[in-house]
Formats: sequence, structure tokens, C-alpha cells
Amino acid sequence: MHKSQITNHKSHLRGKGLWLPLSGDLEGALEMAAAVGATHLIYRVGMRGMFFVEAARWVEGRARQAGLVPLAWVPLALNDPFAEAHLVLKALRIGYEGAVLEVRRQATGKTVAAATLARQILESGADPDRLYCASDPDIWRRPEIPCRELSQACQGGLMPFCFPSFRHTPQTVVEKWAYGECIRRSQEWGRPFPIYPVLSPLQDEKTGKTVGVEEFLQWAQAVASREPAFFSVYQFGIVPRDLWPILAAMGPVPVPLPERRAEEPAPVEEPLSSATVARYHVVTVNDTIWGICNRYGITRAQFWEWNSHLWDERGLPRDELYMEAGWRVRVG
Repeated sequence: MHKSQITNHKSHLRGKGLWLPLSGDLEGALEMAAAVGATHLIYRVGMRGMFFVEAARWVEGRARQAGLVPLAWVPLALNDPFAEAHLVLKALRIGYEGAVLEVRRQATGKTVAAATLARQILESGADPDRLYCASDPDIWRRPEIPCRELSQACQGGLMPFCFPSFRHTPQTVVEKWAYGECIRRSQEWGRPFPIYPVLSPLQDEKTGKTVGVEEFLQWAQAVASREPAFFSVYQFGIVPRDLWPILAAMGPVPVPLPERRAEEPAPVEEPLSSATVARYHVVTVNDTIWGICNRYGITRAQFWEWNSHLWDERGLPRDELYMEAGWRVRVG
């Protein structure tokens, strides 16, 4: 049987997702999502325990306007499991339908921190079936990456990365690792999880080099042959346009966008009132933070509260002398 749901575990995801690392690329990501038939947008809502609140709210709202289900992407370093657990909970509270916890080499050996994070999430009352664990497909030979510990909280399913960068054939990475070994490991953890593969043309993750059409077709076919209820594409900004038609041809028939849950926890902060409309400014090469604050009559503290995610998303220090032309900064 080739379908991914070979177990009795109910699949909570159906469709096709697109990973988005930077909020500034949202419009391009929405274009790609429409072109490939995506149903979900997986946005990186924070890093190292920092929550990009303004960007997360904006992306969540725009995704819904575009008919997409927003999922939060949370890369885990596990240096501060309390802050990272809180980040996950904040994303759920402002409207994200679920969270994808990415755990890879940076979390190596941090089993106690992973167990602490899982416990914090579970004790908060969050639905573990809305949480997913994304990691390398060869977890069977990487026991030091704490997927087992996270599985206590991430009961929605496993999202193994199926990339050419693993230097093995699609059959090995997808068939033997992502399905065979991941399913076997999850059974050892107490329950067989749904498998939601993450497809990418990445040949080298450091340089961003991608494979061509012919090779990518082999990877796409390997994933499609499993008939997954849900798979996702990693990530906007690296997938060449000539591969979009291949992605558009893949996946199950989309289902209607689910209604927002009637009983949502209280928001992290007071949301903008309906009478308040946020104002934005597109940065030019001659702009400075000081000049923007003076022009729009806002304080630097307010500027950083609204816009610090633009630095944080890129791993940049919050330097008042550095901005990139084209950035969309909130000014009111």
C-alpha cells in the first residue's frame, strides 16, 4: 500500500504547503502559492525565542485573505525551551492553525531541553494534534536529535525533509527513510504518526544551489507515489519558476479553508481596533531610522516594537545605522 496514511491515525492536514522564511517576501510567496495550488502557508514566526509579533499577525491575516491556512514555523535551538515554547503558544493564540517545530543539528544532544519544551506546551493546554515535528529523514541514525522527546507534544505528524542535499537517491530518502524508518521510529515512540514529506530542489543548503527539472521530477515522483494527504514545498525564494508547474501537478484535491475556531485563547497583545489602520513606509537608500521617526512622528521605541522582526528574521543585530532599501516598515 503506497498511501501515507497506512495507520489508523487520522490525518489533520490535507493539501499542499509553502514555507516562507521572510515576511518581506509575502507577496511573492502568495503568487507562488496560487501558481502551485498551495493550501497552506508555513511562516517562520520567530527565532531563538523571539516572536515577530507584527509580522506574524500581518502574514496570518494576508494568508487568510488569500484563502490559505496559516501554519507557524518555529526553528528550535533549544537553548531556552521556555521562551521557545512560549513562542509556539503565542502563534497559536493569534490565529495560526498549527505549528511546525523544526529540529535539526542545532538541537543536537539537547534532549532535556526538548522534553522541557514539550512539557511546557502540553501543560498550556495546546492541542498536540495541531503540532508537527520537521526534521531530517534519517532520524534513525541521528538519535542525538531529540525528535523522540518532541513527539510527546508534536502528535500531529512528522515532516521529514526530502532534499537532494542528502546525497542519496529519491527512493532512499523518500521510501526508505521518510516513510520506512520514520514510521518505524514513531511506532517505537508509542504511536504511528502521519508522514507529511517536505519537498525541495535544494542540492546544497549552504549555497542555495538547486537541481534542474529532470532531477527534480524524480524527487517529485517519489513523493507523489506515496499519495501523501499533505506535503509541503521548502521554501519560497529558492524554488525556480520552471519547477512550479511540476509542483502544481502534485497533490490531492484542495478542501475548503476551515473556519476560524470559535473559542480562541486571548491574544498575546491587544489587537488593533477596527478603527485603526496600520501605516507603512517603503525604505529607500536615503532613509534613516531617525528620519523616518521624525517624518511620521513616532518614537524610536515604537519603531523597534513594530519593525524589529525585519532585523531578527535575517539574524542581523538591531543596528540603527542599517536598513535595506525595499523594506516595508510600519510607521503608524
